[in-house]
Amino acid sequence: MLEVVFSDSAAGAMMMAIGHKHMVGGATAVIIANEDGEEDVSVSQAEIEKFRREAEERERRGWENAVPFEGKREDIISLSLALSIGHISETGIGEERDKALSFLASVYTDIASQVVKDLLDTARKSYAALLERVQNGEPLRVWVSREPDSVCGLYWLMEQLRPLGLEKLDVTLVELPVWEERPDGIIHQYTGWGEVEPYRFGEMAGLGKRLPVNLLLSLANRWRELQKENATLRAVLNGQLVSVPESLYDSFILGELEQQEDEFKEAQLVGRVLGKYSLGIGDAWIALRIEQMIQDGLLIPMTTPEPGSPIYHRVLQKARRN
Repeated sequence: MLEVVFSDSAAGAMMMAIGHKHMVGGATAVIIANEDGEEDVSVSQAEIEKFRREAEERERRGWENAVPFEGKREDIISLSLALSIGHISETGIGEERDKALSFLASVYTDIASQVVKDLLDTARKSYAALLERVQNGEPLRVWVSREPDSVCGLYWLMEQLRPLGLEKLDVTLVELPVWEERPDGIIHQYTGWGEVEPYRFGEMAGLGKRLPVNLLLSLANRWRELQKENATLRAVLNGQLVSVPESLYDSFILGELEQQEDEFKEAQLVGRVLGKYSLGIGDAWIALRIEQMIQDGLLIPMTTPEPGSPIYHRVLQKARRN
């Protein structure tokens, strides 16, 4: 069975899940943040060590009780194409995806071209393998979260597979739970599959449901409608995948901007937006919208990023209003 995911982080977690058990003690990071989302340096080293041991113990118990996740690493099909952003009128993975990914990667100035090349190389190889194996009758299991890129990926995939005959496909959908209660009483909310512990994938696979052909056709048809609209941005609103204005997320940025001093760290603003609202989008789009606000004269850069840092690693100043 092919395992289809729409982000490299999800693919990485799934690779760890396949064929592994009792993997504990590799590397555990503990970051304790204050209410502003910044690292809390007041916490003692002893407390940090305590949290680290607790995390490793949870991981150990998780692997001990894990439902095995069967499969091979070559069964993982990673299609990290950021399909919620950019134009989508083309078929397959072509120039439009190159432009969209290049636009997003532009926030990482020194490595942008290599990042895009790697993403496209991986996606195109995965896509070619998927088409070949599906034509030979292999079933698909598609892992979808609430992230706009993930939902777009599902719809896009069904349209790409339409020529093979949707009635011939064996497609199982695994939807990421919005929340769950842990044994210790903690409520955990997920945004994407990359947040799920690797030892949970075998258990989560049990949530899969086989999709009827009429639903596959409906998803493919909706993607065609979105292609005709060919907007620059798509989002999931009230459970529906729709075309939206580029400014959709600006209100969240502006709301957090009001809480900042006249001079502030741009990275802190990006982090607050992503951490507070769980929008299911990455730092790049938020940074690019802030860049547009700079172009519009709302913000003024006071410093430049260090070489090798994202463009949002700088200090900004609010423009004075007349």
